Amino acid sequence: MTTIALSQLVHEAPAFFQRISQRISAFFDGIDEARLMAHRYKALSQMTDAQLAARGLKREDIPQAVLDHSVQA
Repeated sequence: MTTIALSQLVHEAPAFFQRISQRISAFFDGIDEARLMAHRYKALSQMTDAQLAARGLKREDIPQAVLDHSVQA
């Protein structure tokens, strides 16, 4: 019985560690995306109304533009 359990554990371990690795990677990718969004928001919010208008935005459009990635800061 122990041999069967150990055999199954050894067989399933690589897949388990791969799933854990993928989730950790996705977590850090999410952090990177959030930092980029914060940077875009900050850059856009520091622009004048005229600079925003040149990009086709109003001040109230900034949050949606950041989410849509439609406008580069």
